[in-house]
Amino acid sequence: MRVLILGLGSSGGGAEAAEYYLKLGHSVEIIGSSENRETEPMVHLLESKGAVFITKEALMDSVEKADLVVKIPGIPVPFLVKKKARRITNDIAALLENPKTERMKRIIIAGSKGKTSTASALSNALNALGIRAAFSEGLGYSAFHLLSDIENDDKLYEAVIVEMSLWQVKDTASSLGYNWPRIDIAAITDTIPIPASPTDITSEGALFIGPWVGRLILPKFLKDKMLFSGIIPRTKVKSYPSLRNPYKTKAGTELAWECLKAMGYGRKEIQKAFSSYRGIPNRLELIGTRNGISFINDSSSVLPLSVAFSMRGMKGTSVHLIIGGTDKSNIDISQLASPVDEAVSLTLLAGSLTEKLIPYLRREGLKFNGPYKTIGEAVEKAYETALSHQGGRDTSEIILLSPGAYADEFFTNEFERGSDFRKATLRILSEK
Repeated sequence: MRVLILGLGSSGGGAEAAEYYLKLGHSVEIIGSSENRETEPMVHLLESKGAVFITKEALMDSVEKADLVVKIPGIPVPFLVKKKARRITNDIAALLENPKTERMKRIIIAGSKGKTSTASALSNALNALGIRAAFSEGLGYSAFHLLSDIENDDKLYEAVIVEMSLWQVKDTASSLGYNWPRIDIAAITDTIPIPASPTDITSEGALFIGPWVGRLILPKFLKDKMLFSGIIPRTKVKSYPSLRNPYKTKAGTELAWECLKAMGYGRKEIQKAFSSYRGIPNRLELIGTRNGISFINDSSSVLPLSVAFSMRGMKGTSVHLIIGGTDKSNIDISQLASPVDEAVSLTLLAGSLTEKLIPYLRREGLKFNGPYKTIGEAVEKAYETALSHQGGRDTSEIILLSPGAYADEFFTNEFERGSDFRKATLRILSEK
């Protein structure tokens, strides 16, 4: 199959798509420049795996020859491409349409806020209940990551939970031709535009009105609007929080509880499943504290924006930042200026982004440890640095893994990187 990918994208989604289709043995073309490939490691890496970069002038010719055009988040599809392409998809559409997900429970968590905490709590609870579940995170992450795991072992998961922002709902609907595959549960965290009639297929809320939805769970204030539209049976709609929901004031677990009840689980089963939940893994996850030094795992931070957000929440605290990794989208290093300047020490993880970061740090006169190819080395050095900086004083210090980069060169993915950080931290915490 000939696959055309419409750019690498600002969050590396194009590179994820390219690697996915290349692993399946397909011919892959990517719109973009192959010039200066030595200064763009991701271009060089993908070319070494068989991808071909084409110029904008060759775009329409490639569109006509392609069996599949892959849309990347944040990159609009030109009108002529839409008109001439045989088929267009995006990462979430590809996940939902994959035949291997047909036997899985498909659950969508949509809305403008609270999606990640809900999807994470639900995934954790299902796994605690013996259902192998994975969730595909939204903005900044590609569902092609999860698809690669499924292709390697289609028995790996029994349920897939997809987190979607409102624009992702619309983008995916367009990629699917507004013809969604089966969705067992569609849950809305807060608000979403409700279609005015059955013919209004372009509204984000149109996702939830077709026969493909088994159960719709939404806030009470939206339920009346949805039923008033007359385009979904009352028996499919459930509002939340229900009167007996014991998690009414707890973000994430509140809606996750309703999803589990809709799947037939009892009150005691759910409460037991939630008892092991400790928050979103790899997202500002506190692993533990020793000698006044806290270890925080933010491995899912794969963009500079995420690092800046994490650091903002720690103002006034001495942060020893572990940063660096793989550059999948030709990131502008200046976007990391604020986080690296605010950190009291820097420990670098090896990778193509780090190779671009080091000259910047040297120009700015900022000292750093590394780069290291393993998390174990990085954590040990960051801990040694934190102890030295603390100088025996009883002050609060933080070792923060927030790479601002992908993990592909030295880890399977960001989750393995986070797992390795967790293991390295627990070794330190258990030392006598």
